[in-house]
Formats: sequence, C-alpha cells, structure tokens
Amino acid sequence: MPLPQTRRNLLSRRDFIRATASLSGLTALRALWPGWLPRLAFAQNGIQGDVIVCIFLRGGADALNMVVPFGDDNYYRARPLLAMQPPDSRASSRSLELDGFFGLNQDMSALHEIFRAGHMTAIHACGPPNVSRSHFEAMDLMERGTDGESGADSGWLGRHLMTTASTDDSPLRAIGWDESLQKSLRGYVSAMALQSIADFHLHGDQELADDMSVALSAMYQDESVAYNHTAQATLEALETVRKIDIDRYRPANGAEYDETDLGMALKQTAALIKAEAGLEVACIDHGNFDTHVAQSQLLPGLVTPFADNLRAFHDDLLSYMDRVTVVVMSEFGRRVQENGGGGTDHGHGGVLYLMSTHVAAQPVIANWPGLNDDFLENGDLQITTDYRDVLSEVLLHRARRTNLDVVFPGHNYAPVGAIRAE
Repeated sequence: MPLPQTRRNLLSRRDFIRATASLSGLTALRALWPGWLPRLAFAQNGIQGDVIVCIFLRGGADALNMVVPFGDDNYYRARPLLAMQPPDSRASSRSLELDGFFGLNQDMSALHEIFRAGHMTAIHACGPPNVSRSHFEAMDLMERGTDGESGADSGWLGRHLMTTASTDDSPLRAIGWDESLQKSLRGYVSAMALQSIADFHLHGDQELADDMSVALSAMYQDESVAYNHTAQATLEALETVRKIDIDRYRPANGAEYDETDLGMALKQTAALIKAEAGLEVACIDHGNFDTHVAQSQLLPGLVTPFADNLRAFHDDLLSYMDRVTVVVMSEFGRRVQENGGGGTDHGHGGVLYLMSTHVAAQPVIANWPGLNDDFLENGDLQITTDYRDVLSEVLLHRARRTNLDVVFPGHNYAPVGAIRAE
C-alpha cells in the first residue's frame, strides 16, 4: 500500500505544536490529523462474542462459478463455455465435490478441506430481495443492511457497534482495512480506517509520533474537553499497535499470506486478534469481480488469492477459530446465461459464505430455486434466502448481545440454520 514519500504529507513538528497551542484540544486534533491516520473505535476489554471479520467481494462475484450447481442440468445449457464441470468429469475445469449437488471452483481448492471439515458453509441463492443491478446502489443497500433505497443511512455493523458500546470499550474495537471507512461500519462515530498497522507508527517518524502523543495527553488532561476519552483511547491504541511489530510477525501452522491488500489485511487482523487488543469487527475488501468479458481468464486471478489467503487466516488462527467468524458477501451474483464476450453480466442471487467452527455441518445451505427458465427472475438466479437473516444469525449466536431491531430495522428474522445455537 502506498505511503507518503515526503515530509510535506506529514505534520511538521512546528506546525503541529503551534496549532495545538492556538486551538482548543479537540479542534486542533480535528484540524491537523493527517488524512491517512485512522480514526478509532472502541471495544470491550475481554471480547464477549466472536471477532467478526467481514470480507466484501466488490464487483458482483459469480456465485454460480464459485459454488457450482453441477446437479442442475440447466446450468450447463446456460453456460456452454463457462460452466465448471462436475467433480467426476475428466475435464480440466471440473469442480470439487461438496455435497452431491454443489461443487467448489477448483481454483478455490485451498478452501475445500475447510468446507469438508465443517468449518465453512455457503448459503446459495442469497441476497437482498430488491437489489439493483447497479454496483453502487447494490453495495450501498447491503452495507446499510436494508432491502431497498429507504431505511437507515448508517451501516449494519455500525449500528451493531453502537447498540453494544460500553464505557470500558477498547480503543481497537472496529477497523476497516482501506483508505476510507466501509459503509457497513458507518454510524459508529469511532470506527477507524486503516491501510496498515505501519500507519500507526507515523511512517517511522518517531519525532512526530512523540508530538502526537504529547498533544493527545494534553487533551486527555484537560477536563474542559468533552471528548477527552477519545484522546485517551487514541493514546492507548497508539501504544497497543506500537507493540505489534508486523514485520516480525510469523503466522502459525505454516500459514502463508501473500502481499496483496487482502493478504496483508488478513495477516494484520490475525496479529491484532492474537494481541488480545479488543478487536471485535474487521472489514476487508477484495475485487474487482465485474467479469463482463473473458471471465475464464479473469476469475482465477480473483478467487485463488481469496481462497489462499482465507485458508492462511484459518490455519494461522486455528487455536483461536472458536471465537472468530468470517462473513463473505458480494453485492449480487451474475446472470445465469453467459454473454457473447465470454463473460457474465450483472445478476441477482449470489452466495454468502461463513467460516467458523460453529457453522452448520453442511457445506452448502440452499433453498434451491432451480435454473429452469420458468424459475428464473428475469434471467437471474432467484433469491430464496434474505442476506439479513444470515447476518442476523451471526450476530444473534456469535457476537456481543445486540438489538436486531436496530441493526436491521423493519426486518423480521427467519432462522437459516447456518450457525449452530449453543
């Protein structure tokens, strides 16, 4: 991830001290805080519930070629060139057996053992009931946790964090690994966006780091500042992350992350979990999955690093997985029929993945609508499971006690059976 190349992108010592002296503590901090420095969230010391890691596959991932319905003959009629073949085929593009009807894309083979071991499940024909074919609108809808344009402006995870906040929350409660905060975290004022843990080291500038700490300490000691708890939380976060030397971090159990944004985000999330820093939610983006043309050439380069890095995360945290739940979603699937450019266009129904030691003991959960023309929805896979039911189940059974009426306003939760109630 790119870092600033010159000190002009950082606060100078003189400018920082001068402005801090002339402005009130909080105003100075807001005015001078570098754009790349994360804003902080708070988490309860001693997590009550799992760490929720939410990965968003941006661009509309092709669910039908990732979790392959080889048991539906209409799949092969619709995709004579792009279809993944059944597991018993001799073709090089055969899928990997999951349950006798669905198979896993062979380029995602790193996850096959996790599915078979009962640590991962895919909920097929899943999504929002009124999704748009627009990437922007569909992502906005899913990250807000609604079923249409109306509804809450904040994100579903932001509302969850808000309803479960407490006075002894940790300064590292929620992070979004990106240049800007994911919309799913918005609404909880202190959620933060990170590019890498190295950002918290102020790019190696110890002088600037010391200045920042002095200013924050002054804010915290000033009882007239209404937000002095924010300054204290920031100091605590800086100190916590300063102790995590990501360059020296060595994943457990032979796990190997690559150096992509996805790999580094998962690696650093694992480091924070192991550091017992109070992390509760992490959001990560991966994509672009918008495979309108040449999908057979493009999709492997997207699903392979996704599967390989997620497997590394699983293996690295094997002794921690009892309290980690990974949620993977995309704004929509692709159309059932392949197009003339060797790709697929924006569709409707997709797949939502869960990785946890608490998932149901079946690799795929689907109220399968079928791919016969009579059952398609304007050429798309029908949605038979509302994505909010899956997310509700995760929060209900694996997260801190929450309020589903606040997190998903206007939605009546219907059990999916993807997470075991324990």
